[in-house]
Amino acid sequence: MSENSWPPSAPPRRPTLAVVVLALTVVACVTGLVCHTTLRSRYWAYRIARAATPAERAVYLGALCEAGDSGRWGVAALLKDARADVRQYGVLVLQHQRGDWWRARLLDLLGDPAENVRSLAAAGLAIHGDERAIPALKSLYETGDTSMAASACLALERLGTAGAQTALDELARVPADAYRRAALIDALEGIGTPECVPGLLHLLADHRPCDLPSRATQAAHRAFESLAAAGYPALPTSEPAAGPGPRTVAERAARALANITGLDVPFSSEGPEEARAEAVQRWRTWLADRSASNPRP
Repeated sequence: MSENSWPPSAPPRRPTLAVVVLALTVVACVTGLVCHTTLRSRYWAYRIARAATPAERAVYLGALCEAGDSGRWGVAALLKDARADVRQYGVLVLQHQRGDWWRARLLDLLGDPAENVRSLAAAGLAIHGDERAIPALKSLYETGDTSMAASACLALERLGTAGAQTALDELARVPADAYRRAALIDALEGIGTPECVPGLLHLLADHRPCDLPSRATQAAHRAFESLAAAGYPALPTSEPAAGPGPRTVAERAARALANITGLDVPFSSEGPEEARAEAVQRWRTWLADRSASNPRP
């Protein structure tokens, strides 16, 4: 026997039956806990949809938010409910989670038939602060229906980052119907930075009719309708003394420029071209002065 063969090497130790059983038990317990949470998430969704009081609903809503990825089944059940006031609780859970699956659901909900659900989804994308959603929002503006386009604009406005502002500026130069452009103008005005001015200046050449009320006016009308439906007496209102609102895309953009720059110069799609050119030049001068005093790094 050679010197290198002594002492003989010990054979590899095999796991004992007890170790194998212990490992299988741990795996089974972990799997059981995950499946248990997944199943409970469906139960929590059921209780959220049928809660008798806000306090009861808050308990199960909190549990679903804490479940993380294990709560997807429950959230999916809420989002499939025929009632918008139930779907909106699913959106609230989406707002608390991060990841591709959750962001994709928020993007899908920008096309929900209920406006409150769409608005919550837009807010959720802004809360996530994830600029990776911007390409999808731009696509929704260009290819979705008008309500989806408006929701995409609202999401970009609430995101409000430099990337979101750039996206809105790019969309201002894309051919679109008057109602899409109205939503785009509202978003640029809502952000209200000098970076929003170039896109609005571009839209001053669009003189197509567009008498769609502003988003703030629409929200006020819905609030009055809700109060009336609840039995409250109608509140007295008075029309503003400034005359009719914008009647074209260009006039809507001009109003937004006046609010951003503070230069309320006359602008009318039916007025003399020289007067419109003068207004455009004043806003361009304001932008040039602002850019000179605050150069970008």
